[in-house]
Amino acid sequence: MLLSTPEQIEQYSSSGHWGEDRLDVLFARQAKDREDDLALVDDQDLHAISGRKPQCLSFIRTWRRVVALSEFLTGIGMKSDTVVAMLLPPGSDAAVITLVASRLGLILAPLPLISGEADIKEKLEQVGAKAIVCCSHYEDEPVAERVRNVAADMFSIRFVFCLGDGAPEGLIDLAPVLEEEDSVSEEALFEHSYQISANSVLALHWSAAGSERGRPIGRSHNHLLAQARYVSEQTDLVSEDCIFVTHHLSGLVGFVSGLVSALDVGARVQFHAFKSNARLCQTLAEFGGQHVSLPGGQWQAIHDLLPMPVREQLKSVTLVWNKSHVGQTSFGENETAARIVDLTDFHELVLFSQIRRDPSEIGPVSVGEIASIKDPEMIWMETFLFGMEEARARGEDKVLGGELCLKGPMLPDCAYPLVGMVEGEALPRTEEGFIHTEIGCRVVQNEVDEQKAMFQPLGDLADVLTIGGFAERGRDLDDLYRQCSGVSDAAAFLAPCNDGGPGQLMAALVVDDRDIGRELFYGSLKDMGVSKMKWPREVIFVEAIPRHTNGKVMRDSLIAASDVSNVA
Repeated sequence: MLLSTPEQIEQYSSSGHWGEDRLDVLFARQAKDREDDLALVDDQDLHAISGRKPQCLSFIRTWRRVVALSEFLTGIGMKSDTVVAMLLPPGSDAAVITLVASRLGLILAPLPLISGEADIKEKLEQVGAKAIVCCSHYEDEPVAERVRNVAADMFSIRFVFCLGDGAPEGLIDLAPVLEEEDSVSEEALFEHSYQISANSVLALHWSAAGSERGRPIGRSHNHLLAQARYVSEQTDLVSEDCIFVTHHLSGLVGFVSGLVSALDVGARVQFHAFKSNARLCQTLAEFGGQHVSLPGGQWQAIHDLLPMPVREQLKSVTLVWNKSHVGQTSFGENETAARIVDLTDFHELVLFSQIRRDPSEIGPVSVGEIASIKDPEMIWMETFLFGMEEARARGEDKVLGGELCLKGPMLPDCAYPLVGMVEGEALPRTEEGFIHTEIGCRVVQNEVDEQKAMFQPLGDLADVLTIGGFAERGRDLDDLYRQCSGVSDAAAFLAPCNDGGPGQLMAALVVDDRDIGRELFYGSLKDMGVSKMKWPREVIFVEAIPRHTNGKVMRDSLIAASDVSNVA
C-alpha cells in the first residue's frame, strides 16, 4: 500500500533521503557477505519472560529463517498488504517477522504486550487486521489467551500464530517453521521480488492522544529508514557495533531507533528485558554493547553502577524523553567514552535526536531546518512554532512560544486508512504543510543574525495524561471509569511521584457505597478487558468532581485533594 504521493516520492528520492531498497534487501546483503557473524541475540531470561527459548542467530541463520517463514506464509495464502498485528517482546522472533513483512509486503502493527482485550480488538478493527502473531505470555500477562479471545470475536481474523511454550490450543505454532531453516533451497535463498516498493507501508504505530484520539500512522520503508539513519548518524552506529534494544517495539523508540537502525547497518542486536539497573549493567559487561537507550531519568543511577570495562566500550548512550524537556532531571556527569544523545519522542509522530553539548542540560531545538551533521545540505526535518509570529507581530513582551509543527522525509502526512476508507485522513497541518503536534513550546533564544531561534518543548496543549510511554485523553479515561459498577461520576489525574519519577495514574470516584466501591471498580475494569496501563494505581473517594464552568475537569484540584483524602 502506498500512502506517499508521487510528488513526495519524487522530492525525497531526488534529495537522497529515500531510496529503492527495502529493509529485507538491505539485511540480505549483510547476510550474504557476513554469513557467520552474530546478528541477533535474545535476552537469556526470555523463556521465563515469554515462554520462548532464547535464540542466538548469525546473519545467515536469521536470513534462512526469514526465507523459510516467507515460504510458509505464502503457501497458506498470506497476501501483500495484509495487516498483521504483532504482540512479541523485543527479540529475534520479532526481528525475523519484521524482515518477513518487508519481504512479502505485509503491514506490521506492533501492539503493547500489556494491552487488554478491549484495546486489542479496537485497534485490529480500525486497521482491518487479518492475522496476529503473539507470544504465549509476557511475565504474568496472558497474551496468547487474550489474543485467542479477541480472534474468536472477530470473523476477519484468518490466522493466529504463536511463539512460546504453554500457548492455548487453537493457535498456529511458528517455532517448527522457523526451525526448518536448513530446508530452504540454496538457489532461492537470495532471490528477491522487486514488485514491492520501498515506498509501500511496512509498519503501523499509533500516534499519541491529543485533542483527538491516537490514530494509526502507516510508515513506508523509506520513512522508517530515514528516521533510523537520522538517529544512527547521531549515535555513530556502524556494522561492527553491538546495540542493546531495551524498548518495546510498539513505539518508535524501540522499533525505529533500535531494531530498524540495527537491521539497516548490520549491527549486532542484543535484546534486553529491563528488570533492574544492576542487571542491565551486568549484561552490558557480558555481551560487550557499544550502544544503549535508557529512560532519561535513569541515567544517574545506571551511570554510577557501570563497571570500568563498560565505561570504556560504550560509544553512545541515548537518553529518551517524552515530548517535554521541562522539569526533567538531567544528570550532568559522564565518566564513560560514550557520547550522550538526547532522543525526544514527539507524540509518536517523529523522533528528534541531538548530541548533548552542555553536560547538564537537554539542548534546545532549532526553529527551521534540522540538517544532517555529516551533510549540511541534507535536511532531515523542519520545525515551525505555530502562533509565534502572530505574538511577535503584536509586539507582546511576554515570553514567545507556540505549538510545535513539523514536516520532512521522516514524517507521513496522513493516517492509515481505517476500515471502509479508501484513503487515510490527512493529519492536521498548516498552509505550508507543517503537521500540528499539539505540543507547546517556548522560545529560549531569539534569532540573531545567522543564529537560529531555539525553543524548548513544554508538553501537551490538550488535556492528556501521560502514563509512562502511553498517553490518553483525560476525558476518555473519565468516561471509562464512569462505566464501572457503582460509580456515578469519575475523573482521572496524575499524582506526582515523591522520588521525582513519572506521575502515578489515579482516579477520583463518586460512588454509591465506599465500602465496596474499590472492589466493584477494579472488578469492572477487569471484566471490560481494559489494558493494565489504564488501571489507576490508587483511587480516592470524593463527594463531587470539581469542574470549570465549561465542564472541564479541574485535575489540579484533584491532585491537591489526593494529598488530604483518604486513599482507598
